[in-house]
Parts: sequence; C-alpha cells; structure tokens
Amino acid sequence: MDGRTVSVNPSNRTCPLDCLLSILLFLEGCFSKPPRSGVHFPITSGSHMLLPSERQRILIWGDPLLARVAEEWLRSHHYSNILMPHQIPHTSSDRQATLVVAAKLNAEFVLILEREELKEGALIQPNCGALFNINLNVRGLLVENQENILRGSAHYPHCVERNDQTFQNLTCQALATAWGFRPSGQLDIPSHLACTAGQSQPTPSH
Repeated sequence: MDGRTVSVNPSNRTCPLDCLLSILLFLEGCFSKPPRSGVHFPITSGSHMLLPSERQRILIWGDPLLARVAEEWLRSHHYSNILMPHQIPHTSSDRQATLVVAAKLNAEFVLILEREELKEGALIQPNCGALFNINLNVRGLLVENQENILRGSAHYPHCVERNDQTFQNLTCQALATAWGFRPSGQLDIPSHLACTAGQSQPTPSH
C-alpha cells in the first residue's frame, strides 16, 4: 500500500441494493400474473364409426342457433345436401320423432344437436352465479338402421356467459372432435379454427 486514499462514490454502495430491489419487484410482478392455463379453451370428447358421405342427404335437428352453426360447419367441409326445414320443432330431442321426419324427407343421415345449461357443476367453478355451465352434445344417426355412428361433446371447465358466441364455439369444437379433425381433451385450439375446414382429411377413427 502506498498510503494513498481511494475515494468511494456513495452511490456505488447503494447500487447493489437498488439492483436487488429492482429484481425482487420484477420477479414479484412476474409471479403475480397467473400462468396461461388454457382454461378459456373447451374440453371435448368424441369419435365416429362412420362419417356421412358428401353426397348424402343430411338433416340437421336442433336449436336454430346450433343448427345454423352446424350447417355452416358442414358446408365448410364440403357437405352441400343439407336439410333444415323451418317448420320442424328443432328444440325436440325425441329420437323417434327425429327419425320419422328424416324418413319423410328422404334424409339418409341425421345430425342432432343438444345443449344443457346448468347453474353448477363446472370443473373449476362449482357455482356459476350469474353465469352458466353449458354442455353441447352432437349425435349422428344413420336413418336406414337408426344406428349412432358419431358423437361429440364440448364444454368449458369454468362458467361462461349464455350467448351466441359461447354456443358457436362449443358447437364447432364438438363437431370437429366428432369428425376427427381434433383429438378429445382440452387443447389450445381457437374455436374459429375448429369452425373451418382446417384439414383435408379427418383423423381415422379407431
């Protein structure tokens, strides 16, 4: 040592403390934001033994909103021979009545859409309050032998608003799963993608 004094800038002493404080605040901000969990995407299940051909006459039976979404979905997948008579009581879920009407209209395939609106029972939200736990179900029947050949369902894990957008999203996801364009489960697949063709061929059913 040569006896010289070294001056220390007081601000240099506080720098590590300031940096540490900044890092802690930054980390707190990061952890305060919940990670993206995908709860905004529907949970689906579905499968098919056989799909209708593009030439078959398809009768859509269900609530008018659901039927309209299903019609658009089918047309985007190259189905054009679709029957949607306005005089049919679309809200009826009577299987036999549906098949009788289908036979009268010479339909070969019936697509039945049903929805269930509950005030409780969602996966991560037991009580819905002003919202709803909505389940959407799709069934496909062959008129000739009255056999169920496809099924699909979709619901959110949380309670949602009862509006057109919710029903459209669930209908598209249920149809896409029934047809094999997406696997069952909860996937980060936006509903607008499930509402379009998106894929040239469905996944083969096992």
